[in-house]
Amino acid sequence: MKAVVPVRDVLPNPYQARKRIDRNSVQALAEEIKEVGLWPGALRGRMKGSKVELCYGHRRLHAVKLLGYKEVEIEIVDLTDEEMAMQSLAENFQREGLTDIEKAEGIRMMLERLKGKGLKEPDALQRVSRIVGLSSAWIRDLLSLLDLEGTVQRAIRDRRITGRTALEAHRLGGRAMVEAAIKHKLPVHKISAIAQKLRRIPDEEVKGRLYKEVVTGKIADADRVEEKARKLLKGRKIRVPENLDQIVSDWQYILHHWNEKIEELLVYRKHLAGSASYAALRTESEQLGKKLAKVAE
Repeated sequence: MKAVVPVRDVLPNPYQARKRIDRNSVQALAEEIKEVGLWPGALRGRMKGSKVELCYGHRRLHAVKLLGYKEVEIEIVDLTDEEMAMQSLAENFQREGLTDIEKAEGIRMMLERLKGKGLKEPDALQRVSRIVGLSSAWIRDLLSLLDLEGTVQRAIRDRRITGRTALEAHRLGGRAMVEAAIKHKLPVHKISAIAQKLRRIPDEEVKGRLYKEVVTGKIADADRVEEKARKLLKGRKIRVPENLDQIVSDWQYILHHWNEKIEELLVYRKHLAGSASYAALRTESEQLGKKLAKVAE
């Protein structure tokens, strides 16, 4: 049912993921509402005593307050705590551009609630994945953002860096690399390229030296890493790492795992050409095959 409710009697959703409301976006929304009004169903909530607990529409509520509304029409529905949390999370993901940290916090809250109701973590993860339209792998990555240092989380929250970029930078060089990525506005693919160039350096001393320059922001380009490595390696003998046997053993394990995993794909080999990702998979497979052939020579 729909009800006209005094604005002062509308309470926020206790399970909302968004912690802060951007004033500029609220101002823009208020101007839009002033011109065209609120569309039906823009606000949804449930009764909480004599007041209404908002399920979603918090930015719109802030906007009508800015416009001086005394009353607002709200769609009143009967919702459980779980449904309140689920609908708020899904609506925010789809409409309001949460930061990656806010997404992670909302997802964690939902997972904890679902597990508290007896769902096992994999099942809870799949359920949230379907609701928000994100892969389970990316949800795990989002959740890992909450383990990062507070300064890194604040940078993501303030939109100075995306969660995906922060993760890639942090994996390469911790908080210092995140700061370097912010300073040089490095996207994910450039950080990945730098990491790849560093891994290819055969001399640990040279690799360590260039790694420090990358993490401190002195070098912020993969080609520059390669160029400087070439100069530093000139005339030097390649030092075989003491743990070479362990490196080879690790790769043997990885390849064994890949051989097992590829069986899952081969089941569908007759249909692979119809996949949108097939061309990229084929290219990567061919490149890997050439490199493995060199190792086997």
